[in-house]
Amino acid sequence: MNPFILAPILLPILAGLLLPTLKHCKERGIRQKYVGSAVVATALLVLVTVNMDALELKGFQITGSIYFLLRVDDLARFFMVLVSVLWLPVTFYAFEYIKREGRDTRFFSFFLIAFGVVLGVCMSGNFFTLYMFYEFMTLVTYPLVIHSETPEAMKAGGKYLGYSFFGASLTLIGFAFINHFGVTTAFIANAGGVLDSLLVADNENLLLTVFFLTFIGFGCKAALWPFHAWLPAAYSAGPNPVNALSSGVFTKAGVLAIIRVMFYLFGVDFVFGTWVQTALMCMTLMTIFMGSMLAYKEKLLKRRLAYSTVSQVSYVLFGLTVVSFLGFQGALLHILFHAIIKCVLFFAAGAIIGRTRKAYVFELRGVGKSMPVTMWCFAIASAALVGIPPTAGIVSKWSLAMGGISSNHPTLGMIGAGIVFISALLTAGYLISIVAAAFFPGAQFNYRLLKKQEPDKLMTVPLMILAACCILLGMFPMRLIGFIDRIAAQLF
Repeated sequence: MNPFILAPILLPILAGLLLPTLKHCKERGIRQKYVGSAVVATALLVLVTVNMDALELKGFQITGSIYFLLRVDDLARFFMVLVSVLWLPVTFYAFEYIKREGRDTRFFSFFLIAFGVVLGVCMSGNFFTLYMFYEFMTLVTYPLVIHSETPEAMKAGGKYLGYSFFGASLTLIGFAFINHFGVTTAFIANAGGVLDSLLVADNENLLLTVFFLTFIGFGCKAALWPFHAWLPAAYSAGPNPVNALSSGVFTKAGVLAIIRVMFYLFGVDFVFGTWVQTALMCMTLMTIFMGSMLAYKEKLLKRRLAYSTVSQVSYVLFGLTVVSFLGFQGALLHILFHAIIKCVLFFAAGAIIGRTRKAYVFELRGVGKSMPVTMWCFAIASAALVGIPPTAGIVSKWSLAMGGISSNHPTLGMIGAGIVFISALLTAGYLISIVAAAFFPGAQFNYRLLKKQEPDKLMTVPLMILAACCILLGMFPMRLIGFIDRIAAQLF
């Protein structure tokens, strides 16, 4: 047992709780230094934690099988680094963005608390601890979603809570059954899972149904069809730093929970070749196609990016439901790549809307001339999301397509690979068209009205760094793939 494991969780939570009580932090400059220091210190603690071996902490115990457990394994390391890498640039971007929103202290208080809670989700060592942090995450992110307090934001927040609590009720059913039918509720990397074979006998269909409901429960946070409606509403009403984190981190927390339940509790052997695998593959493919089509038709920029997230997160879920080494590899790659890409896109959207007050796609003609840095970053991220070499998207989408083709459902796998390709074309249609109009507005465009509108460096520098990552990770992915393969080798 090593209490150091608590440090990355407690530091940002305590910093967030203290922020409203500190008189000096009511000044914007001091508050920014305080928040920035807390985030950087937490990221450094994460860096130390992921490089330590055999970290585990068992806390309070309710019953013999229900107890608090933190553990840092390879999957936890992957998500902890992802969360920390994204939280840093979002923090500095938010310093500039949130000036026009107001209520800075409240925003950054919950912003810091959410950082610690999400890291708690990553380090959860059993189902009880995961469920506890997962529910806390919903509660502390709700004030971020409704930050503007407009009627639209309050309605979106209500949807967010409604879908989240509905999903939580389904996952609670899963916890109860795992607690009864499993030899433990701790996450163990084993293809056979933790189910007791004697208790499972003659109850396979019941447990498959329970797994299906648990997947759907966590899938609500991952915007799985037909439980995706909260996401476009929340994204169109919420601040852009929150949208970036929601797309890159909060939806991925739902994916992490699904991975834990599917691969570490029920196990690959239990799910493989069942009706549940078929049903979930169909649902994920439906979400990919539907999200892409809705994004293609959407005229409001932030909602277009929101529907894109609906589609892209289900790329990940499809890779998981394929239940193969290649599918799992592609899923984890796409978790990271999509998180970075969407941060760039939402950063750029926030900068454009903030500077030009243009929120609709058809209004963005010529904006590349007045905001060239912002739009070039948007263009690089768009190419990466489509999967144009040498950007990162091509690496993960290739693995996902190959995983589908080599799956135990050859017909459905081929359909899946085809939908991945069709969705990429739709992605090009709804993103590259924006880039083309922004840089090539046409002969009728009035260039005399142009004026430079690039945002402050606090917004452009994070944009440029993450846009560069979209290219570098596509060109040099092998070390990352090697680490992911090490995780996959424990499960297959």
